[in-house]
Amino acid sequence: MRFLKLAATAAALVAVPAALAAPAAQALTPRTVFGTVSCKQGPRNSPPVAVWVVADKGESGWAELDNPVGGHGWMREYSYTSYEAERFRLLVGCGGTAEQAERAVVTGWMKSGRHNLTMNF
Repeated sequence: MRFLKLAATAAALVAVPAALAAPAAQALTPRTVFGTVSCKQGPRNSPPVAVWVVADKGESGWAELDNPVGGHGWMREYSYTSYEAERFRLLVGCGGTAEQAERAVVTGWMKSGRHNLTMNF
């Protein structure tokens, strides 16, 4: 029992200098991926109903979708901000409703910034 108390005390003493020597936390950098998205199946246009954004680091989540662009129901603006993400991948729901899209189309990895996308499905 005495050995366990000594071992715990020694471990705590070793951990204190390591914690004091840890570098200060850096501020998180916001990164935004945004642009327009449209869905196309052959000659037919379908509305994008939802966009899920996967961030390689940081949080993934639903992109904000604005009203249709220029009165075209098949094109919408999207925007998503994450912190410390270097790359993003979008899963776009085309046609149907936000609760049940007809198709889900996945993009490749992209850096933050503007990306105007046409999803062919």
